[in-house]
Order: sequence, then structure tokens, then C-alpha cells
Amino acid sequence: MAVIELQGIKRHYRLEGIIVRALRGLDFSAEAGEFVSVMGPSGSGKSTLMNILGCLDKPNEGTYRLDGIETSASDSDTFAFIRNQKIGFVFQAFNLLARTTALENVELPLFYNRQGKIRNRKERAAAALRDVGLEDRLNHLPSQLSGGQQQRVAIARAMVNDPAFILADEPTGNLDTEMTLEIMSLFQDLNRQGKTVIMVTHEPELAAYTKRVITLRDGALVSDIPVTEQRSAAEDLAIRQRRIASEELGERNEA
Repeated sequence: MAVIELQGIKRHYRLEGIIVRALRGLDFSAEAGEFVSVMGPSGSGKSTLMNILGCLDKPNEGTYRLDGIETSASDSDTFAFIRNQKIGFVFQAFNLLARTTALENVELPLFYNRQGKIRNRKERAAAALRDVGLEDRLNHLPSQLSGGQQQRVAIARAMVNDPAFILADEPTGNLDTEMTLEIMSLFQDLNRQGKTVIMVTHEPELAAYTKRVITLRDGALVSDIPVTEQRSAAEDLAIRQRRIASEELGERNEA
């Protein structure tokens, strides 16, 4: 079943009297359980597509069905509902509340859940943090967590409402190589559990961990290619850690 269906999506802006055509009749769909990378050079339309997928913006023309809901004609209240219930956002900058614990950050979307009052918010938030390996960090503030741990909190927050899909915008842009592999391994784990993930990235190395790569150029989709040999982030992380441990052992022996 298609979670995402875009047909004939056009989006243009007027900038200093000039019309900028960010998307030019784009068609795109994603089935449940896919892991898709969105790539393209600067100005290709990636950010505009992300804003439309995330119901942060509307197209000038075309239709966007999300989990069976036609979003194009939705009012602002419906848009807010869709964002809260259907989409889990993960951003490069984490976007955690600085003076709020990991548990409270993850609990926050449940306060805006319009499906009814959530009585077990703390339990659900704790379970989401446990799913990303942070069961021992529930009461830590963001400043007490590493960058990778902060992004794990953000992923738990994205998952707590069981959204139709996760929309990740350059999710490892602020992380070093080891933390990047940890986060990509987590995304792969979630995808194996059936979660749909759409990830905007400019790095081909990260796209190799997904299952499908679409490429935009000048507002148009120019390629849509399955990843025939998907890399395992967990395996690459283990190889890296073994290499570093071996190098450190060699340095100690030389000393």
C-alpha cells in the first residue's frame, strides 16, 4: 500500500519579482516499509519536496495523498493533525528543548494527540526511548547527552505517535562518523521493523544504507533507482571500531 502518493506536484515562488519554479510536475510514491533517500544538488528542489512531504507547505498544483488522506485541500487544523499524527520529523539540529529531560522531550507530541487524551504518556515515551537504546537516559537533559544520543531522543520523539512515516532531513549532518553509523543502523533497524523512512541527504555514502534513491535536478525527478547492494551500518560500525581498537593497541605496544 502506498503511504505517499504525489502526482503532478508543482511549486513556485516569487522572489524579487522573479518566479522560481522549485518543483516542476513531480510524481513520486513510496510504499509502506520503504527506506528512500532523496538526493540532488543545491537548488534541485529537495527542501521544497521535504516541506510538502512534511505538510509544512502546499503545492501550487498537483495532489499529495498521505496514508490515504488528500492533503492538498486541507485546512490549517487538518494540516496540524497530519503533522502530529502521520509524520515523524527528524532534523539535523535535533530540535530538543534544552531544559527538558529526554523523557519529557519524547512525551511532548503526545500532548497534542487529537485521538483522545493519552493517559500513559510517560510509559509510551519511556518505551520509545527504550526502543532506541536510551532506557538509562530518561532523566538526562540534552546537554548531558552526546550528539548521537540527542539524535536518538529525536528519533524516539518522532516514533512515539506511531506515524505513517519518518521524514529525516540530513539527520547525521551534525554527527561524527561513528555516531553517523549508529544513527543509520538505528534507521535500518526501524525499517526492518516495517517503518517507512524518507531521508533527505547529499551524501552518497548514506544513501547506500537505504533501499532506494531518487534524485532531483532543477525541480524534476531525474532518476529513481533501487539500491541493489544495501550496506549494513551496523557491520560498517563494527569494522570501524575493530580497526580503531587495533590501531590503539599498536600505538600502546610501540610506546
